[in-house]
Amino acid sequence: MKIGNSIQVFTRSTKRRLPTSLDEQNIEQSEIEEDLELPIDLARRGQNLIIATPIVGASTEDISITVNQDILFIHKSATPISGRMDTHYIKECHWGPIAREVHLPLPVDADNIQATLKDGILTITLPIIKSTSRTKVIKIR
Repeated sequence: MKIGNSIQVFTRSTKRRLPTSLDEQNIEQSEIEEDLELPIDLARRGQNLIIATPIVGASTEDISITVNQDILFIHKSATPISGRMDTHYIKECHWGPIAREVHLPLPVDADNIQATLKDGILTITLPIIKSTSRTKVIKIR
């Protein structure tokens, strides 16, 4: 958007002015990373809870999922882009580690949880049961 003799550029989602120097860019990025949390959708389908989350650019080796009673932990390690850039004019993608702790609304069967990663979408299917009492790491297929 042009205002008078100066030009100001804003990001689409936050309406923040983009950094014009490397120092300003590092400050902006650290402020953004403090607010990051892996977005999820959590729903029920029949006797299963379904969690879906976009995890683009990651492989199954980059993701870990753990469930402990009524809490599910999802963690994605860093997936850096190749090469260092001098200046980013728009930087909306997050390439560092990101995680999420999900308090499950119902008890689930940790032995039968399934997770798949397809087309950048991680889908976790959690069978609902009457009670649960242990921790289990889920393997992604």
